[in-house]
Amino acid sequence: MKEHLKTCLGNFFICVTLINVAILVLGCMLEPEVKFGYEVFVYPLIYGFLGTLPGLVMFSRKELTIGQTIIREVIQMFLVVAIIVGFMFGRYINVPGAAPKIIGVAISVVIIYILVTFFSWLIDLRTAGKMTEELKNYQEKMSNMC
Repeated sequence: MKEHLKTCLGNFFICVTLINVAILVLGCMLEPEVKFGYEVFVYPLIYGFLGTLPGLVMFSRKELTIGQTIIREVIQMFLVVAIIVGFMFGRYINVPGAAPKIIGVAISVVIIYILVTFFSWLIDLRTAGKMTEELKNYQEKMSNMC
């Protein structure tokens, strides 16, 4: 469980960084004339938390098969999209002209989710490589002692 919380925290920070990039790109494309105050800096934190929330809820103690993991990731991705879009546009879904913004945000959330998953996988891969190297060194050390 502790390891899962560390992973979720790492994903949160990756998510917040990528959300900042997405806000910059989407803002420049969809509403370049809009300017923000300092209060806008809290939104990536809120969206990052909302984006990692399904990961906290969908934690499983048992080892999942590859198929189960993929299905869980897809479900989790759709949950994240629904939560973020619902939070951002809940009251404005039926407002004329909202569709391009909603689609843009949904696409950016999917891209961010995929990138967060990819970066998390790279971090896990690097950690596994270090652990394997340390285990080999330990085994070598132990075989030399005997």
